[in-house]
Amino acid sequence: MRAEIIPNEPAMLLKGRRKILLVADLHIGFIDFYDKKIIEKLKNLAESVEADEIIVLGDIKHRIGRYSRLEKLFGEFDVPLSVIKGNHDGGLDCFEVLSSRGIRIGRFGLFHGHALPNDDVMEADVLIFAHAHPSVLIEGVKVRVWIFGEFEGKKVVVMPAFNDLCASTPVNIEKPAGFMFKRWDYRSAEAIMLDGTYLGSIRLL
Repeated sequence: MRAEIIPNEPAMLLKGRRKILLVADLHIGFIDFYDKKIIEKLKNLAESVEADEIIVLGDIKHRIGRYSRLEKLFGEFDVPLSVIKGNHDGGLDCFEVLSSRGIRIGRFGLFHGHALPNDDVMEADVLIFAHAHPSVLIEGVKVRVWIFGEFEGKKVVVMPAFNDLCASTPVNIEKPAGFMFKRWDYRSAEAIMLDGTYLGSIRLL
């Protein structure tokens, strides 16, 4: 199985016998009128890449408690959708909810980023997580970015938030939140914009 970044989208595709679409930080309910746009975008993306499954790497919703609109909003998806539990994901009952400590798919360890992953996840060759909502501040404007780096011999990928209205952390100015950023010198990692523009080492931005 291999991982591919989807051009111009805050999403990845794991490709093997099945195509698994990875997204994170939808934060449905953050701004109610925007929810349908986010969900339609995800649905269209899943169809365009012919995904067999969708996994949300945490924070599918914004409100900490139960959010009754979720089941109605996600009722039209044609492929299975599961959620690795994030720090905003209490009260979910309309999806398959996976452990907040992450899951392992082949050589990929997937987790949200707010909680300590289990040992099996941390032993994966590639660690993919979210939670940080990474961006880079460029001339006073924050732009969402991917972060690619290494940690203890493993490849690391930090996903941008799928919801473009969410607050973000400019990693060239502030230390992001999350378990990994307490252990990993992310400043040696590299930032890439959603359109593929290479920004270089975070330490030099």
